[in-house]
Amino acid sequence: MSFESRLKRLATKLRSPAPSGVFHPYLDCDLALERADGPSRRLGNLREYLRAHESARYVLLGEAAGYNGCRFSGIPFTGEDLLIGETPLPWTAGCRLRRSSLGETLKKERSATIVWQGIRERRDCVLWNTVPWHPHRPGEPLSNRPPKRPEVEAGLALLPTFLALYPDAIPVAIGRVAEAGLERIGVPSRYVRHPSMGGKNAFLAGIAELE
Repeated sequence: MSFESRLKRLATKLRSPAPSGVFHPYLDCDLALERADGPSRRLGNLREYLRAHESARYVLLGEAAGYNGCRFSGIPFTGEDLLIGETPLPWTAGCRLRRSSLGETLKKERSATIVWQGIRERRDCVLWNTVPWHPHRPGEPLSNRPPKRPEVEAGLALLPTFLALYPDAIPVAIGRVAEAGLERIGVPSRYVRHPSMGGKNAFLAGIAELE
């Protein structure tokens, strides 16, 4: 099966409903925060990103989509500022990328800045999340919370479809939630510290060791 066929299968599965209590970046829309075609914009951004990293040798797996990153950009660990801001990431050249958020400024995520500081111009690393949706506190759409077990389990059910995009890539868990999830579905992985909560230096060192 070709990469495009595998990508189409992933996109189809990503349009399925998510567990209740999370925001689904590729299906849900909050008109108070975003454009009406936000879901299609985010899915389009994701397609462009995955195509640009078709030759990835490492799948870097995080925990869940964050409210200033993937929730609006559609790409894990990536804020809109890194896609179409003043200094976009090198891989974005020639890609058709669009913002989904409303407001004067583009969304920017601190963890995203650290992650891309580690990846830099590498095309051999591709990002995904154990929970590809955004877990938030009730009534607070612009907040983050740890994913619940049913949300993790639902994300793990989708994970093999993503890993099939890069069948020869080595999974790398960013943080313990991702590590436990990969172990649960029987996928061996390497481990690097999550960049949040003081983990920046350990994360950067772990990425640097990926050769």
